[in-house]
Amino acid sequence: MCITLAACQVTSLVNETDSADSAHRIPTKTTETTPMSQPVHGGDRAAGKSVTYHNLWDRIRASLSLKSTYSHPRVREQTARYARNQAYFDLIAERASPFLYEIVGEVESRNIPMEIALLPFVESAFTPHARSREGAVGLWQFMPNTGRSFGLQQDWWFDARRDPRSSTTAALDYLQTLNDEFNKDWLVALAAYNTGSSNVRRAIQRGSFLIEEAEFWSLPLNSETRAHVPRLLALASVIAEPSFFGIELPEIPNTEPLYYIDIGHQIELEQIASLAELDIARVQSLNPGYLRWATHPEFPQQVALPKNRQELFERRLAELDPTLFVTWEHYTIKSGDTLSGIALQLGSSPESLREINSLEGDKIIAGQSLLIPRGSARLSSAELKNRLPLQEHKRQKTDLPEYYTVRRGDNLWTIARRFNLRSAEIAVSNNLELDSLLQPGQRLNLRFAQTKPPKVKMGDSIMDIYRVRPDDTLTRIANRFGRDLEELLRWNGLSNNDLIYPGQELIVSQ
Repeated sequence: MCITLAACQVTSLVNETDSADSAHRIPTKTTETTPMSQPVHGGDRAAGKSVTYHNLWDRIRASLSLKSTYSHPRVREQTARYARNQAYFDLIAERASPFLYEIVGEVESRNIPMEIALLPFVESAFTPHARSREGAVGLWQFMPNTGRSFGLQQDWWFDARRDPRSSTTAALDYLQTLNDEFNKDWLVALAAYNTGSSNVRRAIQRGSFLIEEAEFWSLPLNSETRAHVPRLLALASVIAEPSFFGIELPEIPNTEPLYYIDIGHQIELEQIASLAELDIARVQSLNPGYLRWATHPEFPQQVALPKNRQELFERRLAELDPTLFVTWEHYTIKSGDTLSGIALQLGSSPESLREINSLEGDKIIAGQSLLIPRGSARLSSAELKNRLPLQEHKRQKTDLPEYYTVRRGDNLWTIARRFNLRSAEIAVSNNLELDSLLQPGQRLNLRFAQTKPPKVKMGDSIMDIYRVRPDDTLTRIANRFGRDLEELLRWNGLSNNDLIYPGQELIVSQ
């Protein structure tokens, strides 16, 4: 069970199995290993040689250091979750491909077990937007307070728990802190990461162990944590010998796929997509920490883009009219205000204000707050398209079919990406599991995306999603759904002082 100061597992893509205990003792404390001198090289640790790897999986495989634990009965039991589940590995490899290279490099630089680089697969199925029932978020599943204690920024514009780069640094810092706390035993540290160090300490006390004597396999932990650590080791064992388990790992090139650039100004993600000649959905997927349609007005203003877009993007950015950088402000509607009057007064347009604030018409209410754009965001999307050479624009409703016929090679994730949807939404709306094998010719119902948001399955919970309306407040939404305000805030990682905006999606039941 996940608690306030712990990260936890969400979004299982494989079948659950019961855990079984064993008194079998396997050493889990690791000795120092030799770090790789360059990102594209792995050390042959037995021979002390340097080897060049073209496939990132080979580089990972060469550095796995907890192999002595893979034969434990509780690990072998969890291996059944992954054996011959090719669809699962196809899915997670595609999700991981933009970010895994940098995670592997960070793990190597810290000289810690390479198995830790695989933890996001178990924690979140490598989904940056994953959210647990308890409110843990991101690849590494940080709770709000734990994230803040490790320097992860969380505000209206940006949530560093969702940012792969920031959250990886914080997660590895946290794990190393736990490893130091629990006598350099990585399995106990991983258990503490899942359930919290205080729960592990209580388990040690219940077992009448000293910390320096405690080992993971004997600790009286909760069932989730007892299965969680073996699950990671089971995944590592399959990656160590994929062919033995009937798996062919999709190749991930052992080269840096992304480059990072600090823009130095707030800029719309739509502008970034235009300058880099990318689909907006691609820009959003590479920069999941940004919660709105633009980078942060202060910090961060860094964006990740495919490496092959670097020259094009930097050239076009240098040529960009500085007035197209954006700023925003909140305007409180006064009695007698009109939408056109506000737009005229503040240098925007009624069309833009309607679009940004999800207004169906010109009716506004005194006391309501409007987001007012500055820079390029003062233009409506139609006007913006005339100013910026977008190669691909956001999908319009007319582009989305009511039904989709599955093609060879499709899975839920690739279909979701094609139509800018969530794979979980497609799964729920078609009574499928996230790791379901799709058959060519199978018809999927996509009508849910043209109506109200569906219930979304995350892990073992079903969540109702509500889109904020112009006159909504957090208190009104909580009352409308019969929820406690504190509960609503906790589910959505918000505080009483956070602003909500029209069109924002909130979890209103779990």
